[in-house]
Amino acid sequence: MASAAGYVGGLLRLVLTGFACHNAYDIRMSAIRTYGLVIHEFDPWFNMRATQYLADNGPKAFFTWFDYRSWYPLGRPVGTTIYPGMQLASVAIWRVLNELIGYEMSLNDVCVYVPVWFGVAATLLLGALTYE
Repeated sequence: MASAAGYVGGLLRLVLTGFACHNAYDIRMSAIRTYGLVIHEFDPWFNMRATQYLADNGPKAFFTWFDYRSWYPLGRPVGTTIYPGMQLASVAIWRVLNELIGYEMSLNDVCVYVPVWFGVAATLLLGALTYE
């Protein structure tokens, strides 16, 4: 009897984790379904431009980049004032998809889908963190 309860408990955990991942995916996909593969608002546009700069010029140029187009007319030392995790992850995913796997995807599309993918990954990691 204990093994049946363990099986049901494990199955319930799996179903609930799948449901949570589906909801995380579905919530993040709602804007993409409504408006398409576009980047919304100002901050994401800046992050997309920073990601494009990183992809085009490499990390050394990125971390010493002074952007005269943001915070006009003063400019901004982007490399020393940005949290680069999203840009580095997006460029890495884009390169893996395009160069290693051979799946052609634009950098814009990768940047649009990164919140979806990371939302599901965060849900899985939170589930693993709370697993008893």
